[in-house]
Amino acid sequence: MNFVDKIKKSWWVIFSFIPFLNGFGLIYTALTHYNKNWLIEGIMYEIPWFFFIIYAVLFGDLKGIITPVNIITVVALMLELICIIRSLWVAIKLSDVYDNNEKYTIKPTKLSNQKSDKRNHGIINKIACCFCLIVIFIVFALVARI
Repeated sequence: MNFVDKIKKSWWVIFSFIPFLNGFGLIYTALTHYNKNWLIEGIMYEIPWFFFIIYAVLFGDLKGIITPVNIITVVALMLELICIIRSLWVAIKLSDVYDNNEKYTIKPTKLSNQKSDKRNHGIINKIACCFCLIVIFIVFALVARI
């Protein structure tokens, strides 16, 4: 993949430089690449900004140096710097994935000439499975009563 295509696929990094939107870039990338950790991380970067807006709307600006709004703002700005570094790091790692796409894709394997042995699941196996499930449910019911 050439340099221009990598830039096009990394446009989401711009969000990390914008206050109030810094976590949305990681959330977008998490949703496109099915990565739950990036989703949680993006949400965590957005939480201080959410609290900042809620507190500012409900209580307004209070007088003094150490107010909850100021503390939330400092935490949010520190997390924004961390989000910028983390977004750049994820973008670099994803560019490596884009370069080695054939290395990271799952290729189907072709089995050699082996006889596919179909298992015969008879009525005895089905009855044994049902019996085991009934026993498990009975054990759960007895534990729940205690």
